[in-house]
Amino acid sequence: MEEKNIKKSSLQKTFKVKVPYIEIKKSMDVEFESLSKSLKVPGFRPGKVPLSFVKNKYFKEVINKTSEKLIQEEGNKNFEKNNYRLAFQPKVKLLSELKENVDLEAEYIFEILPTFTLNDFSKIKLEKYTSSISENDIDNVIKKLHRDNVIFKKAPSSRLAKKNDRLVINYKGFLGEEQFQGGTAENQIIDLGNNSYLPEFEKNLIGKKVKQEFNLDIVFPKNYHAENLREKKATFKISVNEISIPEPLKDDSALASKMGAKNVNELKEKIKNELTRYSGELSFAILKNQIIKNIVDDYKFELPPTLVEREVEIIKSNYNKGKPANNDKEKNVDKKILKEAENKVKIGIVLSEIGVKHKINITNQEIETELARICMQYPGKEKEIVEFYKNNPAQMNSLKSPIFENKVIKLISEKASVKEQKVSSEELNSKIATIEKEMGSNIS
Repeated sequence: MEEKNIKKSSLQKTFKVKVPYIEIKKSMDVEFESLSKSLKVPGFRPGKVPLSFVKNKYFKEVINKTSEKLIQEEGNKNFEKNNYRLAFQPKVKLLSELKENVDLEAEYIFEILPTFTLNDFSKIKLEKYTSSISENDIDNVIKKLHRDNVIFKKAPSSRLAKKNDRLVINYKGFLGEEQFQGGTAENQIIDLGNNSYLPEFEKNLIGKKVKQEFNLDIVFPKNYHAENLREKKATFKISVNEISIPEPLKDDSALASKMGAKNVNELKEKIKNELTRYSGELSFAILKNQIIKNIVDDYKFELPPTLVEREVEIIKSNYNKGKPANNDKEKNVDKKILKEAENKVKIGIVLSEIGVKHKINITNQEIETELARICMQYPGKEKEIVEFYKNNPAQMNSLKSPIFENKVIKLISEKASVKEQKVSSEELNSKIATIEKEMGSNIS
């Protein structure tokens, strides 16, 4: 093999491989010999197909297959020899023709992962926030469960809608004379007092009765989620189809029975266990956020351009969904997207390096546990979800990434200097809300 390294940058690399035709011919002859014994050709006995026939009929197919194999073998030798750690699948460019008596030449174009030194985990300072579950926390959940499990019964046709009633309505929204997208619905359920619609919209439904039709003029607020509707005046044509009155469960015992618990004490114990689990997840999420920030701030190295470009495309595709074009804003957004993409790539590279160095692996049991956790979010559809993942290897493989990431984060937190601080459940939720707000404002 003849080889030539051409350095373009610290991470972008190329090299050429050359395989003499005599080596190609040797490999092809082995393939022809195998074919002559396995082919079934009319007019020839099995295993007795003449080599001359095989070579004439299958020359192009065999030289393509053999050349691909030899290029890959020579490339792998070069990667191992130079200890290259690929950032992604290399591109291979064929530089010679695939024909008899012509040496094989190809060029590998690829990017490698950067080399850097991992920081001393013991020098990382973290704050771990923990929360004990109080009786008040449990009581708040029980109150919410009572609200979520009320039974709605149809109201008499003469009864006017009140707060906490459930209405079924039709509505059409107009900007001037034109209907606007997303402003129309039929048999839409609205629970008055849940604040799921604009306050003015819900307020004007109170006092209405079944089969009543009316128009409502509103002005969308300037912070409305749909940018094209902000501060616009709209008219809604509304008709009330049905009004239902909420009937709460009799008491906590009735709630316990509905929730599948033997009694109130068992229900409270289940709630406490669930809140404890959730509190632990929030605590870990806050700790993880600190570690991620530490990685972003403390590690400085060049990033593989292609990995960054791919991450930019992923973030852009998610950001642009349903958003109208705004060239002035997009320029600023592009800078933020690039920064976020660079941070994500950096975090991924550092966590991967830590995982490799500390031999962190994912077990089948951990994958099954994660799959079970996902199933719990979709009661009644567990079998469908399991079959979906089992029949889609790529989706099953995607479960490994968050498991691996959390195991690395846990390793870092165990070796770091951690100061524990007790807080209330409200404070814990507030800290998570702050983190989510920071993440959401990165590209807005």
